Amino acid sequence: MIHTPGGLATKPILYLFTQDNCVNCPAAKAVVNEAFDGSDSVQVKTVDLQKMDPDFEFLLLEHQIFIASTPSIILENNGNMKLLYSGKIPDVDDIRREVQDFA
Repeated sequence: MIHTPGGLATKPILYLFTQDNCVNCPAAKAVVNEAFDGSDSVQVKTVDLQKMDPDFEFLLLEHQIFIASTPSIILENNGNMKLLYSGKIPDVDDIRREVQDFA
């Protein structure tokens, strides 16, 4: 979640989890970029699964989210987290709809 001087921001954050030698990760990243590039409605962050911050990993576990495969996509909004995709490449329209429905 983004902390701002006035409090908590309401802009959702989409996390794209990748790792080296992931054959579907470049395609998933391209879909995410196409879906949200230039968008003010969602912030996109790419996370290398092998270099993930332990505090962030703990946060995922608190939300009962476990990354079993890559690419994985998680959406965080207003303190809530949801695993949208795990191990598959999303469709541009589907991921836009998922984000809009959760936000």
